[in-house]
Amino acid sequence: MDPTQQQRGDFVAFLNRNKQPGDKRPMFEGRIAKPGSDETHPLTLWAHQYADPKTGEVKTMYSGTIGPVSPDAAPADQVERLIQPGDAADLAIGNLTIRPRQVVLFPNGFKDEAPDRKRPDLWGAANFGDGSELVRSSVWLTKARNGNAMMSGATSYPIPGKTEADMQRDEGGLEELIARGEVSKGMPAKKRAKAGRGD
Repeated sequence: MDPTQQQRGDFVAFLNRNKQPGDKRPMFEGRIAKPGSDETHPLTLWAHQYADPKTGEVKTMYSGTIGPVSPDAAPADQVERLIQPGDAADLAIGNLTIRPRQVVLFPNGFKDEAPDRKRPDLWGAANFGDGSELVRSSVWLTKARNGNAMMSGATSYPIPGKTEADMQRDEGGLEELIARGEVSKGMPAKKRAKAGRGD
């Protein structure tokens, strides 16, 4: 399969406006979708700092949870999903194990390899916890219209036999993904109906 033509899912998260320095609230809240799906799931991410074992440099990674149901699903389907026990199992990509409904993002160690390609700032993986296969995430840190930090990116399925470095070499940067319609720059515009009596 041509990696530039593989299916992608949306990954968008906005800085939590209630977050205060040093508190335990999540850093970002947003949505994530499986590759090729229009159904998004709530996404919550906390930021953690760690020392790079090779360089000692302090870096920031993110871990969080994926909501068990999609608000895009029909009400009966949402209830059905919560009634079923699910096929919750740990999934692995390389030497990284992801628990059910967990998402993790790390600084992208391959970004500096090709500055002209505008590779993602963060890479990681997500386990939707419903028996579906693990997805990888390519995420850029950018700014929303209000100037606050946000994450924008895509999910895709790992390509068998390819490393993360190989997959990043094959896919385009953020602008290419947006141009192909595979990544949105933020929340889609929604038309608001005029409220009034009798509507």
